Amino acid sequence: MNAARHSLVRKRQITGAVRLALILLLAGFVPATGGPIPVILDTDIGDDIDDALALAFALRSPELDVRAVITVFQNREGRADLAWRILKRYGRTGILIGMGAEKPLLAPPRTGPVLQTQFPTPDERMPDSQRRNGIQLLIDTCLKSPGKVTVVAYGPLTNIALALRAEPRIKDKIEHLVVMNGRFFSPGTEYNTTCDPEAAAIVFDSGIPITAVGLDVTMQCELEPADMARMERAEGPAKFIRDLVDFWYRGHPEPKHRPILHDPLAVAVVFQPGLIRTETGRVVVETRGQPGRTYGMTLFRPDPKGTTRVAAAVEARRFMDLFMDRVF
Repeated sequence: MNAARHSLVRKRQITGAVRLALILLLAGFVPATGGPIPVILDTDIGDDIDDALALAFALRSPELDVRAVITVFQNREGRADLAWRILKRYGRTGILIGMGAEKPLLAPPRTGPVLQTQFPTPDERMPDSQRRNGIQLLIDTCLKSPGKVTVVAYGPLTNIALALRAEPRIKDKIEHLVVMNGRFFSPGTEYNTTCDPEAAAIVFDSGIPITAVGLDVTMQCELEPADMARMERAEGPAKFIRDLVDFWYRGHPEPKHRPILHDPLAVAVVFQPGLIRTETGRVVVETRGQPGRTYGMTLFRPDPKGTTRVAAAVEARRFMDLFMDRVF
């Protein structure tokens, strides 16, 4: 191939690559930086099944660079083991895992078994050499990152609040905080908020740019029968996730229902924010209300100068198709 022809072919290759990158960017599939978004995942994995689904979804999303997984609340060691088993299935055991706060700041501690930590793979405990203090891991991952990181918190916000209090400098290292937390446009409370209202209040008052994905939108993301049938055909790492879903079903005290993708939606909007419509403002968390009624309620106050965007609408089927294509 002569030099002129080689130059023409090379130019066409570059033009094609640029065109593809532009298409993917406009479609919301890659971040504007051109590289994966560095993320820290903060999770109470082991209770509802959506935490495990969110972890698998994050691992299967090339738009994300998962830097650390941090567990929170009761039986944090067992939760860390469960997260490690999922990382092992996907060949990602190099991702650091931290064990965070065992109890909320002031609210009554969580009680009862953490059912999914009893999933029968007792020989698969995370090596002790890999166990980290979750709060310190969150701080170190933020401060040592050459750029800013995004924190995706789909459990109670205790770890985030403690880290902000212990090392305020991390505020300037967090590009964005995406939380599955709150209920903003309908009456009632949300589990993650009520587990630790004081921590939620600290985080929402921090001034960090926050996107809050609450029950108003996540309840619209229940998998359909066709999705469950597709899940039954899963192979490879997805088969472990399917088996975990089956185990969750057997231990679920309520009437059987299909998984609701609360936490995976929080993961998705990190790299496809167009899946939701948001409103900007401030969030006030009720910390003096009556437990079981108003304690932990989230009040959204519209304000164009606010640092929090709350999800008001979701393209549920589009999101669930994305999730199913990635995980199953």
